[in-house]
Amino acid sequence: MSLIKPKKRRGPKLLWLIILILVIVAAGAGYVYFTISSVSGSDEMKASYVDYLFHWQEGSEHVYYYLRTTVSARTSVVTFPVFATIENSKEVLDPQLGAEAMRLVHSWLNTNSDFSYFVNLSPKLISELASGLGVNASNPVQLIDAMALRGFKLFDYWKINGLAETVKENDGSTTLTSRGIAVLLDRLGSSSRMAYQLETLTQFPLKISVGVGGETVSRLYLKPDSLDSVKRALSN
Repeated sequence: MSLIKPKKRRGPKLLWLIILILVIVAAGAGYVYFTISSVSGSDEMKASYVDYLFHWQEGSEHVYYYLRTTVSARTSVVTFPVFATIENSKEVLDPQLGAEAMRLVHSWLNTNSDFSYFVNLSPKLISELASGLGVNASNPVQLIDAMALRGFKLFDYWKINGLAETVKENDGSTTLTSRGIAVLLDRLGSSSRMAYQLETLTQFPLKISVGVGGETVSRLYLKPDSLDSVKRALSN
């Protein structure tokens, strides 16, 4: 006669293992949901207008790109020359203004925004952003085009913090945030886009003497009709 060994009771251990797996899955799902909803449900994503001002410098070349994005799937890109100004104004679009340049652009174009961001772009920063996004670009226009074709992808929810850090490391004066990057990618990828080039009265900046010490300042006056045309386009 052989002894019958009682079967081991695995119920409690198996139950705890199942509970542990469920807890891990729930925690992971909660993390994913929180990460996505904190961006997709943010005030920035829901904002009617989110504006960006990029100051591009490569060697002696300077130019400003003003991007106006809307929740209604329309993006406008306005190019400003450096040292731009308007008649009867003492203010000029000077690189030394930093983020304050956005206020000047808004006042000239009669626009305002719920959120606005400023970035000094350099060839190095363009290269690093392009690499982080997996696109090819060597200047702002190429980067904007590439971002529009790429759009905002699922895994970008986990990339945007790193991209924001990259911007901050290259430009300490930037006001761009991770959510600002998310909005830019999302709206460029899902909206129509119009580009406007502001015309100037002269091809090169005027050198104007100020004071008695022989100091000069550069001024490049915008054509009033060109500025009015862009203002009308942005107001529609």
